[in-house]
Amino acid sequence: MAAISATNSATPSLQSVLGRARVEQARREADQAEARAQTLRQQADQAESEAQQSQGRWRDLSQRNQQVDPTYLPRQQGQNAGRILDLSV
Repeated sequence: MAAISATNSATPSLQSVLGRARVEQARREADQAEARAQTLRQQADQAESEAQQSQGRWRDLSQRNQQVDPTYLPRQQGQNAGRILDLSV
C-alpha cells in the first residue's frame, strides 16, 4: 500500500494541472492586456503631441496674419462671422 501512495502523490492531480493551466492562461492574458495598454498610452501621447503642435502652428499663423494684415481683427468669443471694417476716412 505504501508504494501505491507514493505513486499517487508523485502524479499531479487533474485538478492541480487544470488549475496551473488556468493560472498560466491568466498570466498570458494579463501580459497581453498590459502590452495593449502600453500601446494605447503611446498612441495617446502621440495624439497629444500632434494636437499641441497643431495648436502651436495655428497660433503662429494667426500672429503672422495679424502682422501682415493691419485690418485683421481676431474673432471674438461667440462671434460666428468676420467683421466688415469701415475704412472710409
